[in-house]
Amino acid sequence: MVILNSKHTHEHVLGQLNLYASVVSAGSHCVVFDTVIEDLDGVKFVDRPWGKGNIPKTAVAELLKTNSDFVVDQAIDEKLLVLMALGGYLKRIK
Repeated sequence: MVILNSKHTHEHVLGQLNLYASVVSAGSHCVVFDTVIEDLDGVKFVDRPWGKGNIPKTAVAELLKTNSDFVVDQAIDEKLLVLMALGGYLKRIK
């Protein structure tokens, strides 16, 4: 299992995803935190280099376009009460 929770810009997270994808074994997860930022209305991160459109969730979407080894594990999203990684639980399927 790999957990990503550092600088939340699209490019940084996408770079991490591409770097660590090969070390996630089939059946395990790569968890990308703070994907929820994209879904927060009216929140501005003036002291941060990220914000809507430049966040972990956009990096996850881009990875999934080019890497068929991973899918979003919707079953985890459905079980959690606090969703800081909504759509960010990536299960390696092959």
